[in-house]
Amino acid sequence: MNSKYNKTEIILLLALLGISIISIFPYFFNNYIFNQDDLLFHRTRLESYSQAVKHLDFFPRVFPNMGLNFGYGADLFYPSILLLPFAFFRIVGIAFVPSYYLYQLLISLVTAASAYYFLYSIKKSQKLALLFSCFYTLSTYRLIDQSVRAALGETLAFAFLPLFILGVYSIFYSDKHRWQLLGIGMSLLIASHLITAFYSFILLLIFILINWKKCKLAQIKSLIMAGLLSLGLSAWFLFPYLEQIHHLTFNFNNTTLWANGLKFSLGDLFINSLANLSAPFTELKPNIGLLLLVAVLIAGFNYRKLSPSNKRLSLATLAVILLATNIFPWGLFKVSILATIQFPWRLLLFASFFSSLLAVCLIEEFRLLSRKDILVFIALSGFLTLGFNINNLSQSNSKNNVTVTNENFTDFYESEIGHGKEYLVKDTDFKKHFASPGLIIDGIPYTDSSRKVENNYNYSTFNVRINGTQEVQLPKFYYEGYEVKLDQQVIRNYNKNGLVTVKLEQGLHEISVTYKKTVIQKVSAIFSVLLAGLLIFYNIIKSRRKNK
Repeated sequence: MNSKYNKTEIILLLALLGISIISIFPYFFNNYIFNQDDLLFHRTRLESYSQAVKHLDFFPRVFPNMGLNFGYGADLFYPSILLLPFAFFRIVGIAFVPSYYLYQLLISLVTAASAYYFLYSIKKSQKLALLFSCFYTLSTYRLIDQSVRAALGETLAFAFLPLFILGVYSIFYSDKHRWQLLGIGMSLLIASHLITAFYSFILLLIFILINWKKCKLAQIKSLIMAGLLSLGLSAWFLFPYLEQIHHLTFNFNNTTLWANGLKFSLGDLFINSLANLSAPFTELKPNIGLLLLVAVLIAGFNYRKLSPSNKRLSLATLAVILLATNIFPWGLFKVSILATIQFPWRLLLFASFFSSLLAVCLIEEFRLLSRKDILVFIALSGFLTLGFNINNLSQSNSKNNVTVTNENFTDFYESEIGHGKEYLVKDTDFKKHFASPGLIIDGIPYTDSSRKVENNYNYSTFNVRINGTQEVQLPKFYYEGYEVKLDQQVIRNYNKNGLVTVKLEQGLHEISVTYKKTVIQKVSAIFSVLLAGLLIFYNIIKSRRKNK
């Protein structure tokens, strides 16, 4: 009996690994990565975090070498802890490009496993769970995020969305309320991609309002417990985030919806999905793919014949699809908090989940669950994925897109800090600072015998001669948490025009600056790590008692 189960588990693991490999095939045979959309920003993030981990700094907050050594607070607003596997690959000596593809393979495997776990927990059917894992992991919008947009945060969010939704499902549709899973799922979404986490929360609120009659005391209690757990596990990020935005105003505070998102129509979605391609980012064609589009159409044509649960699922899928297009009046929310989504077709992430689930539920209802049928559906999904990936490679080659290689990956835009420079203090003139990266004294660039004595990881030192009492701006973007020493003595620093600034008296001085982190950053990280450890310990003890 045990050998039978072991064999089944091995076959299942190999199937999930096969799905993961198909998702990045044939990219990993290349010794380059096409430079599109977010790749350069994430390239810098990945390498910066690897450097931080080398110095045993797992919560760096500010990457000191990012942005021509001005230091960029990417980790304050775009968590990096889930980049740890990539950092490990780099630290053990694997080159950048294979490390990148290995990390993408790992993300695909986690996505496939979490999707399988989601549906198996509900249906108790290995066939249905494997099909959902295949459809979801190989869904076209996920492939666009992974290989066209290089949207690393959203790609990670795909991996943990099934856990979040399973937690919600258990609270409303089962006797066992898995509020821990909901809290963990939300905290992983926060650690992956804050925009996706925010919209997951919005959709949860909408779901609660629609199902308010089912929201008894037990459901409310479980939701509160999940919320508190998520808050505790995410304290390492949320409280430092709130601390920064309390003291400073950043560029992301003024986010508006992008024009290309407001133009995205249902017709565009339909045509793009039929084409089984995306095109390079400059001509991006967001879509959910041919297979999932056909599933939605079949559900529509057979709506009256569907079971009540599949009818509800069909309506939910259609609602999310429509929300991703300009059928929803997004223009009304162009400057609201909802504009953090930047482009509404981001909601195709949720559309991919629900349409993948709908496709599997239709296969179940139409009784197409023989071994032969399952293999046909998996083969079809894999075939469409290969076609999509190869089309993308061909178009990128024809456009002569720039490639990132092991030899040149450090050569691109050393000042790269993302398209919108979102994590700079508002009105920071980064172009001016990048053009003359040095000390500024009373508003004038300092060149007279100034020299940088040292610029190691998270530590920079400058020599400067001051005539009278003068204001000195250091070549460091300002965030709460910097420590500046004047002749080995800590002095007050503050923000001026987005730079770390100090006032000095007359004389020749040595100035050192390092990002020491705030008390809130240190305490919140310790709290979250301890809570995660206690949660793991508690569940291990609980599992052992149950087995006994």
